[in-house]
Amino acid sequence: MLFRCLCILAHIIAKMICTSHQGGYSHDAVVHALQKCGIRHIDTAKRYGCESLLQKAIKESGVNREDLWITTKLWHSDYGYENTKKACLESCERLGVDYLGMNL
Repeated sequence: MLFRCLCILAHIIAKMICTSHQGGYSHDAVVHALQKCGIRHIDTAKRYGCESLLQKAIKESGVNREDLWITTKLWHSDYGYENTKKACLESCERLGVDYLGMNL
């Protein structure tokens, strides 16, 4: 069972694009990765400041939301049930999605 879980995890990571708050953001690169490279996992965070930019790239790519796994992250000020819930909903709004795959 552990081997199967590791294989699934490796498959998810292999098809992943990560964003960052350092180095800028390239809209064209994200759209290309989604359209041409088969990327289906987006890793981002509120702190990176690009969730709303990713919304545009996801829409432009034409990839269905159901085919994407989106991971975002909390900032320490978002800890606690109510703050976490609020942060998740705000990330969904900025990303233009109804749900997240994972919120760390």
